[in-house]
Amino acid sequence: MTFIKSRSQELDIPEGNPFENDRLDRSQFSNILTDVVSFYGQTGCVLALGGEWGTGKTTVVKMWRQALNNKGFKTLYFNAWASDYTEDPLMALIAELSELSADNGTINKIASGAVRIGVSVLKTVLKGALKKTTGIDAEAISDTIDATMDIGEEYLKEFEEQKATLEDFKDNLRNYIADNAGEHPVVFFVDELDRCNPHYAVAVLERIKHLFEIPNIVFVLAVNKKELSNAIQGYYGSSKIDSDEYLRRFIDIDFVLPKPKLDAYFDFLYAEYGFDDFFNNETRQQTFGRKDEPGAFKTVALSMCKEMNVNLRKMDRIFAYSRLALMQFGPTTYLLPDIYFMLCFWKVVDPQFYNQISKKAFTVQELLQKLEEKLPTAFFRKEGDYFYSSNNMVYVVACLLYCYDITGTGERPVASTLEGIMNESTKKNEYKIQSKYFKKEDLNEALDYYKRGYSEECRHGLRFILQRIELLHSFSI
Repeated sequence: MTFIKSRSQELDIPEGNPFENDRLDRSQFSNILTDVVSFYGQTGCVLALGGEWGTGKTTVVKMWRQALNNKGFKTLYFNAWASDYTEDPLMALIAELSELSADNGTINKIASGAVRIGVSVLKTVLKGALKKTTGIDAEAISDTIDATMDIGEEYLKEFEEQKATLEDFKDNLRNYIADNAGEHPVVFFVDELDRCNPHYAVAVLERIKHLFEIPNIVFVLAVNKKELSNAIQGYYGSSKIDSDEYLRRFIDIDFVLPKPKLDAYFDFLYAEYGFDDFFNNETRQQTFGRKDEPGAFKTVALSMCKEMNVNLRKMDRIFAYSRLALMQFGPTTYLLPDIYFMLCFWKVVDPQFYNQISKKAFTVQELLQKLEEKLPTAFFRKEGDYFYSSNNMVYVVACLLYCYDITGTGERPVASTLEGIMNESTKKNEYKIQSKYFKKEDLNEALDYYKRGYSEECRHGLRFILQRIELLHSFSI
């Protein structure tokens, strides 16, 4: 039996060479970031390591953390999302600190101080406020005044106690970090903060700012700042909150990971999911080898992923799904690999559009208009010659349009509605369909190529591909 992966495996990070298996050449950022945390080590700081979801921030953090460990740094890692079911992150943060030393004496003092800091006198204040609503007679007012004075004295007393407790907490924490940091600062990674519920995310920021602002410790927040800003606005219940200004209170340094170069990651996924096991099957090569199926697949797949700014996580999902559905194609089954990938892409990225294609909800003209809306304009630049090639997008689009046109509700294709009218001066067919980007003569020639039946693979329409993408056929094992 043939087995394929449902997703690419988590990157192996060798201890001796953390970036050995990195496909995106991110070791250069490790050296820069290490210099930054070393420079700010004595004073301490909070560094935001920014990037959009799915761009590999967690992988960078894990590789960089190992590189820091190799250089003698002590590092900690806190997955905020894994503990956001708790009300307060303080004890979870302190629990991570205990990893620095086997001596639990000081860390227990810190934890004890954290518990005392969490005690609030608001309940007492609330009682006074409630008592004030019990009546308006002179005696009630007198009682309220007395109660308020008592509450004020109690509040000031507890405030002084909390202030002393906070100072003790920070002294214990400062000494604990200094004793365990060594010649380098402790680097405390906080990951997945942007995925937490807004209240917990803000609580983490507040705790780090007010309780952990001490020398010899650098916090690294691996975050999507856009999503974290949304969380802050959600916390305050208003989109008018200047979340960027709010975050400046907590973050000293911003470092945004550049967008990764997708070519190397594309090659990795293509090999990881074993597409060549399918395309280079001996029987398939004998049947379709002249068609250069891998070339057609790779050209369109890489172009779509790059031009449409697909992040790494989504790119992985697209490849995983397209390889899964490919299991339903036998070695002698027609595929149209470029069209196949486009449909798998939309199945994952834009299922509504995919379903409209599957249900044939558009006219051919409407489908072309939708394609021109959804595909980047770079797709419509003419490349190559007039004969079909995988890098000539006018032929790829024309192929999709023609196959869509003859697709019926069942396996059998239906008659094409595309009518070409012969131009007597040019002796070439002209079609009524209009394109915003393609030259009229280029689109006419490409449509005519498929209409005249020069491509045998297109005679089936899209239904046989769609049914396999929707996993409606038995797997070809």
